[in-house]
Amino acid sequence: MKKNPYQVAASYRDHAVTTASPARIVVLAFERLTLDLERALAALDAGEHPHTHLIHAQELLMALLSGLDTNAWEHAHRLGTIYLSVHQSLIKANIEKNPLIIRENLEIIVGLKDAWTQAERTAGDLSATRPMRVVDA
Repeated sequence: MKKNPYQVAASYRDHAVTTASPARIVVLAFERLTLDLERALAALDAGEHPHTHLIHAQELLMALLSGLDTNAWEHAHRLGTIYLSVHQSLIKANIEKNPLIIRENLEIIVGLKDAWTQAERTAGDLSATRPMRVVDA
């Protein structure tokens, strides 16, 4: 029986996420967060409500915050403060239906996405150049 192309795509996405490194998962979250904010702006431009997109963006920010290990990195607390600030701004944008607030926060999110993408690449480059240790069986 032939699979539905949407089922195939969903299966591929699920596999990509479940096998991704922690850094890749953060990048994927920021990519979706960016998409949510772009969709919220598009909804406002079309005279529609951005609520669903902004709520999903807020949920992603809370997931990112809950996954932030403040013991692993000295600046994690500052990053958490940024996540909370953007979260609060998106609540305000949702209440006011304010595209300016969404755009300002989209800039912040894109900057963070770019930084995480670079960090993921750097981590990948470092792991690729490490010599493999061969263990006798």
